[in-house]
Amino acid sequence: MTRSSPTDFVKADKKINMQPLNFMAIWAITSQGANICREIARQFPGSHIYLGDKVKDPPPEATLFQSLQQAVNEKFGLYRAHVFVMATGIAVRMIAPHVNSKLSDPAVLVVDDSGRFVISLLSGHLGGANSLTLEAARVLEAIPVITTATDNARVPAIDQAARQKNLFLDNPRAVKEVSMAFLAGERVDRFDPGGWLDKDSGAWTSTLAEPVFTRNPGIMVHHRITEAPEHVLVLRPRNLYVGIGCNRGTTFAELLDVLHTAFDKNRLSIQSINLLTTIMEKTGEPGLLELSRHLRRPLTGFTRHILDLVRDVPNPSLMVHKHMGVKSVCEAAAMTAANQGTLLVPKIKSGNVTVAVASCT
Repeated sequence: MTRSSPTDFVKADKKINMQPLNFMAIWAITSQGANICREIARQFPGSHIYLGDKVKDPPPEATLFQSLQQAVNEKFGLYRAHVFVMATGIAVRMIAPHVNSKLSDPAVLVVDDSGRFVISLLSGHLGGANSLTLEAARVLEAIPVITTATDNARVPAIDQAARQKNLFLDNPRAVKEVSMAFLAGERVDRFDPGGWLDKDSGAWTSTLAEPVFTRNPGIMVHHRITEAPEHVLVLRPRNLYVGIGCNRGTTFAELLDVLHTAFDKNRLSIQSINLLTTIMEKTGEPGLLELSRHLRRPLTGFTRHILDLVRDVPNPSLMVHKHMGVKSVCEAAAMTAANQGTLLVPKIKSGNVTVAVASCT
């Protein structure tokens, strides 16, 4: 049995490159390939072209390199997608030192030098290589080559569906269990009270009213942390809205500690946070801004007028009203952000911080 902890996200997050990624790098080493690069780049705004320095009459927007391997080494981790207009073998050797995990690898496509085929080479589902392959093939009037079994068998690709719905994969190893069951036509149990995957896998799964799983492969889509067998894929919807109030100068460390306390106590997954919210006057607090960057979730603020429109806050505060001019910050902000959804965690006060959590489903 496995269970994820909210602290797992923070530990893993420290290993992630926090710099924003560019969209697509397009690589070629011949003049014919350079022409194909320009054709692809015209259809994918934000793309960057990298060409070997022996290419004749390179386009002015291209960056030239002497060593393909050195250039790929330097740029591979800076893009969400790479397109190599060259032989597949060359592309494989270039990316081999950098292939790490299906959760973090960028999409990699290969286009032959004559533009006849577009091959989805790496990260077909989570990285989006399959969908990019279809689009690039349409642009080039080429033949798309997609080899992932679920696509060819016309069964749901659960990791791709999760990506499209912005669901976080808590235990990605279980994707294989679910995919193999789909391919074999076997029963897959699904606990998904929010109906996140109804359209994508409803016809292929049996709906559970409670998260009680058998030996069958299963899928659980929920923000609650509950024990689940290893063969059950746990997906976290981004449906939690965290309202935060704090005193001026409250540190990032204190904010993070209170947030963890609230989530641990209520067995909620930090992976399910959609955004952080507070009163407008607090959106410039350095501690809150650092928390937003650390969790990679946006921070937003509401005006006093908007917060005061929330009539049924469980724990109004005279002190907050005295200093901020509203009866509630954290609860009102969380409920407003969640479109008056369910308040899962009423106000928790600790030191300089108050936290509340609401859900939109």
